[in-house]
Amino acid sequence: MLQLILMFLAWQSPDAPAPCQARLELQQQGGMLTVTGHCRNLLPTAGRYRYELQTLREGSGGRSQNTQRGEFEVAPQQDVSLSQTRVNVTPQDRYQIRLRVLDLAGHTVAQDSASQPAAH
Repeated sequence: MLQLILMFLAWQSPDAPAPCQARLELQQQGGMLTVTGHCRNLLPTAGRYRYELQTLREGSGGRSQNTQRGEFEVAPQQDVSLSQTRVNVTPQDRYQIRLRVLDLAGHTVAQDSASQPAAH
């Protein structure tokens, strides 16, 4: 039983390596920003996770917000594309993008974000 408790505490340790890496890929062409969320499994075993990709854009044309969620499985040492969205942005717009990868219990295990402050 003590061994099980120690294993659990080691898993909860803030120094424990992350099981995966979240990454946002941004590509801007014209007035459209294409956002793709990725997850790379850093473990030698397959993993099952959930993701949440949130986009928020504010500008002279108004405000738009989008959230995409899903569950996925990733093979050992593999990179998977989770979701893709397109946002109409201008240099004057402000946007915030956030990708979170969560374990099945809902704990964040990896995240990435990107933003553009409003131009003055």
